Amino acid sequence: IVRIALYDGSPATLLKPPTFSTHVIRDNGLNPVWNEEDLATFECLNPSVGILLFKVYDHCEVTKTDVLIGASAIPVTCMREGFRCVSLYDSNNTRGGAMRFASLFVHVQMV
Repeated sequence: IVRIALYDGSPATLLKPPTFSTHVIRDNGLNPVWNEEDLATFECLNPSVGILLFKVYDHCEVTKTDVLIGASAIPVTCMREGFRCVSLYDSNNTRGGAMRFASLFVHVQMV
């Protein structure tokens, strides 16, 4: 599961940030592909302080829980249009071991 949330410091996000979640990809743990028909769309009211948070989870069918694999936070002002690679960091905010080359391939479109 991939979850994307926008934190932009606006009064509306003090409640709960706008988020987008993908569906679970079954039986493809090595290189899952999310070809979502629905797009993650966000309206950022304060781009100068806006942060996009990307989180990737492994869904366990037995326990019905989601275990964090990796995450990355990117300032909205640093996002560029086009295909981008978002580097993922583990729960200790490091990129060593199995996380060294972990990333999300995303398509960014600004309107």
